Amino acid sequence: MSRIDHSRTNTRDLMRSRGVDNIADYGLPGGLTPPRPRPSKAVLRTQIEQAMAKITRIVRCQGCGHSAAVVIPAAKLGRRLRCSRCGMVANETPAA
Repeated sequence: MSRIDHSRTNTRDLMRSRGVDNIADYGLPGGLTPPRPRPSKAVLRTQIEQAMAKITRIVRCQGCGHSAAVVIPAAKLGRRLRCSRCGMVANETPAA
């Protein structure tokens, strides 16, 4: 005696009694836009490099001469930075 797959039988009976609608016939609902194409990895990499260049700064201390290239979060841009060696306020310039 073989087993009967009741779930397949039930779904088949429901489809027969209720009918089946083809979603492709309806198209997109009003107000929705079609999905945008996904950007390539090369484009994403260039965008990341450009964003990193905007937030990467070279910090130079006037007191001890210490300099470093640092990545500053966007929330902290424009704030005064202090040297990690001597504690004096340092000058920041955009990295090349």
